[in-house]
Amino acid sequence: SSRQHRLLGRRRRRRQRIQAMRTLVVSAVTALLLGEAGASASASVNDMRRAKTKKPRAAYKGDDQTTMSNVLNQHLKRSEKSTLPCEQWSTVDLQEFMAAIAEHREDELQQIYHSVEDRRDLKHTVEDHKSHWAKLNHIVSNHPHLYEPQQESHCREAVMWWTHHLVEEKRGHFRLQGITVPLLPEGPKKPCGRGEGSDEELVCLYINEKNSCDWCHSTQAEHDAGAEGTTPPDALQKTTGPDDGNPHGWDRLRRCDQDQLPRCQLCEGVAGKVWSDRNEDIDLTPCEIVANASDVDPKTVAPPLYPKAFTVKRKDGKQGGYSDTLIGWKTDPFCFGFFPQNDSIPPLCYRSEDSLVKYYDIEKEATRIDYTIHNQGVFSIFPNITSTILMVQDTMWIQNHLWVVDQCICANPSGNHCETPPCKSYVHHWDTFKTAQYLGREKIAVEWIQNHGTGKSGKMMELDHFILWSHHVWTDPVSRRLVRAWKPFNGLQNYDPEAWVDSVADDSVFEAPPKKCKKGGAPIRINCDDEGHYHPKKSEGIEHLEALFMIAAQKGPEGLQDFVDVLYKSHPAAADTTIVI
Repeated sequence: SSRQHRLLGRRRRRRQRIQAMRTLVVSAVTALLLGEAGASASASVNDMRRAKTKKPRAAYKGDDQTTMSNVLNQHLKRSEKSTLPCEQWSTVDLQEFMAAIAEHREDELQQIYHSVEDRRDLKHTVEDHKSHWAKLNHIVSNHPHLYEPQQESHCREAVMWWTHHLVEEKRGHFRLQGITVPLLPEGPKKPCGRGEGSDEELVCLYINEKNSCDWCHSTQAEHDAGAEGTTPPDALQKTTGPDDGNPHGWDRLRRCDQDQLPRCQLCEGVAGKVWSDRNEDIDLTPCEIVANASDVDPKTVAPPLYPKAFTVKRKDGKQGGYSDTLIGWKTDPFCFGFFPQNDSIPPLCYRSEDSLVKYYDIEKEATRIDYTIHNQGVFSIFPNITSTILMVQDTMWIQNHLWVVDQCICANPSGNHCETPPCKSYVHHWDTFKTAQYLGREKIAVEWIQNHGTGKSGKMMELDHFILWSHHVWTDPVSRRLVRAWKPFNGLQNYDPEAWVDSVADDSVFEAPPKKCKKGGAPIRINCDDEGHYHPKKSEGIEHLEALFMIAAQKGPEGLQDFVDVLYKSHPAAADTTIVI
């Protein structure tokens, strides 16, 4: 029967994989007996040329992820006597395959990769990999939806190790022993995760780009010292983006990552004001190509760098010197407390905000933005709320005035994304975009600045477009200021080029922890200890927050006075509250 045929086929493929692993073990033992383990096969001229070639030659490229995998698989099938499609390998078999290869990697090739910070450099020992794989396997066993993304990731890694870490002579030895080599997955990259917690995030960080937040959000001192992992690697060495699989299916106008195929062009990834995960929920900004990078005089191009200290505030004191749409993982039903994260996998919150002022000082590792937040959804009938977001060193304080009551949220922006060793997130480097790729010059509408709107109502400017991974940045060749920045799952930022001052006049704006976040300050304090420091298990006043939302939902703005009357009794400091509707 067809069922029996499929069963026999699976058993046959399993026997092939087992035989492949036995061949690797036999080869390793033979190498030890013959004294080959300590004296690896020498690298040929072709091996060295391949190692020194960062960008694949045309014969090894494709227009997109699927095409590229098909092209490379054809090369593998021609060079190898025995191959198996990715889906016919178990993750454990792939791990054993890679572990065996790692024992025979060529030192000369490793030295080349390491000397030029090539992404092919293997920085960990085989035992480190085995330990990490064991942890991944345990997590995936409890989250079966992660199995296929893990399997595909291992296939890509295994093919890279086989091709770039063994010299041709060593691969020849393995072929004589009947080695079977995995093929690349040939479909689009599968999205990883459903937003189901830290264990799932650990697996997806491995499958995607490990700790990529740290490229820009480590300390400036670590970055300046060249510490590993504190500078973005070259995205053009990759062709597998978007790294999180683009789970919402955004088109190339809304999202175009530097590491994907086809490569991003001018007027792609420009986006606009967005308000939901749906691709069509966007007021797309108009864009017109002026000139490709090769046709622009480099002397006229302003580099996408921030001043080391700055204040952005309109000279007339009005809102709008800096404006943004903040995007981040949804952590509460009303999107009051959220901030950007490292991927777009979970449902996202979107909030457009005008700023009275933005401060930044990299020497203090500090930034602060004073916002007016325009309420959306069920709270759109309520007055706008004000918010101050302060970040100093590795802690963030979100101070909201929720119509009639103050709230402080003490936050750890890193989300403890790595623990061994521990790592934290800091304000972005002043030179975060120093290595961004220049695409060329565009006429593009900039949202909100100088009393303009969004989409076709934006202020048309001729700007220079840069891209760094999923970040897009625009600078003004006239004022030589950074004007616009976009990341599809972090947000849109716009700066009035006339509102910049390269200093912070009063350092007290960075006072931390803020008084509102300490005991006796705001009636509602979330994840704050008595001194106002972040503590994941200490909160007070949650009942006030719940009561506020309940009264607001039931009675609308008219119910806010009822809330204040109750709050007076439990928190006398709130008696000074006045209601403006």
